[in-house]
Amino acid sequence: MNLVDDIPTTSDDFEHVNCIIEIPKGTNTKYEYDEKLNIFKLDRCLVSSLQYPINYGFIPRTIALDNDALDVLVFNHDPIDRGVLVSCRVLGVLEFIDGGKVDNKLIAVPDWSPKEKYKTLSDIESEHLKIFRQFFKIYKIDRNAETKVGQWTGRSKANEILKDAHKRWRQRGGDDKMYWDWVERCKKSKK
Repeated sequence: MNLVDDIPTTSDDFEHVNCIIEIPKGTNTKYEYDEKLNIFKLDRCLVSSLQYPINYGFIPRTIALDNDALDVLVFNHDPIDRGVLVSCRVLGVLEFIDGGKVDNKLIAVPDWSPKEKYKTLSDIESEHLKIFRQFFKIYKIDRNAETKVGQWTGRSKANEILKDAHKRWRQRGGDDKMYWDWVERCKKSKK
């Protein structure tokens, strides 16, 4: 099974999306999923005491503007293990450019997070959003990589980016037949 191509993006028209965790919150090791080998590869270790302040991963069946799966930050108070699939609600997006390529970071909460508490991006404490933004300003400082961190934007922009990334995946030959079969099975099981 290929985690990028074989897992549906959504089963409820983007109300929830599937997210695969690559890097648990609180770690300083950067892993990336290798689609060809179907394994999580160690990319590098972050410098000094720098750690990921949020769970980091990707959304299956998407191709972002940097030609990788669309990045997602999963806001949860506890770390989530690498390789775990988490159904989430998208709340917003952090504009990000890495090496001249757009590499936006969606932010989402697990579907078990209280809906009344986490409806919009502004429901995530501003201190957390500042920390996450600052992390992406400095996490490649040892690489002399050119990065630019923009601002946080809400759910409508995030959903537009998400749907465009899923559309790019389909246009590049992604097999949606399996996805639509799965959607039909989900609808039948709810009856």
